[in-house]
Amino acid sequence: MKKTILILLLLVGANCFAQQKLLTKKIVYTVNMTENKIHSSQEKDSVSYNYIVNKRFFWEAMDDVLASIKNKKLYLSTFSGDTIVWDTMIGNLTKALNNLDMRKYSKKDIDKVLENEIRAVKFMEEWTYNPQTMLIDKKIIAYQPMIQRDSVTLGEEDLQTKNFFSFELGWIRQTDNTPSDDVLQISRNIQYTMHIYNPKPYHWWDNNLEAEFSIPFFETLFAKTDLRAVLSYETPDAVEPFSLSDLEKRKKHSTTTSVFYVDKDGIETEKDTVITLTYNSDEVELLRFGEEVLYDKKSHAFIKNVNYYAPVIRIFSSDGQFIGFYPLYYIRKQ
Repeated sequence: MKKTILILLLLVGANCFAQQKLLTKKIVYTVNMTENKIHSSQEKDSVSYNYIVNKRFFWEAMDDVLASIKNKKLYLSTFSGDTIVWDTMIGNLTKALNNLDMRKYSKKDIDKVLENEIRAVKFMEEWTYNPQTMLIDKKIIAYQPMIQRDSVTLGEEDLQTKNFFSFELGWIRQTDNTPSDDVLQISRNIQYTMHIYNPKPYHWWDNNLEAEFSIPFFETLFAKTDLRAVLSYETPDAVEPFSLSDLEKRKKHSTTTSVFYVDKDGIETEKDTVITLTYNSDEVELLRFGEEVLYDKKSHAFIKNVNYYAPVIRIFSSDGQFIGFYPLYYIRKQ
């Protein structure tokens, strides 16, 4: 009897695993842990870094990572896998900051930078999805802490923050994505929007999903949401899912275009006409995620659990000016 139960459990597990389909073998992108804003005072305008994760746990995780690298429990590497020695990384960071600020950074200065200015993490991941629920799973292959500084710049209408300096410490490879009993919850739900198609040649992994996997994924997603085989929502915390009519309205947009008419005398006239179009899967350029992020102190690994995601469209005015981002709908855990 026990043998039969074990076989059934193995079969169920195998079937669950077989359900997963590949969305990308490798994608690399940066997640900012802060939301940077302008802080104005009588003396000057400066940048304030507001953490959108648990600040204490994130700093504790970074302290653990840095200490483990120093003690040779973890190793830094390049993208291609070559080892980066700690002293070499510190030397490169010191040189970069010396050139940036036109002054000499001491060891104490560098320690302060490492303690206070790691504000982002770059991830290298493999994504799969369940074709029944269309939920996405992320397996982290490697990560690297990033030092970031912003500066104040003048936008089209007002002051804005702009990335002024970034330094990547080096990749930390991980093999274990199963949390232990010593885990820090960096964030219960961090939300960010990322580009998923990168036209830059020879960098197919940077913010880019391979078309051979992404096209079937989005076509299936749109088909299943249209049939309500997969429920979609207006917001991540909406009580009721979209009805068929609401979803159809959500995907429609109007635009003004010029239409040419030719009368019976062959005279051509031009008239502005409003036409209604429907967004389709080809127009999805970004994904918005809401995720739980964990750090395992035993394995020094990051773990992500996707709470929800949304396909996002870029919106333009009738004269071609970019207006903003439009999440079509949210797919979430039930």
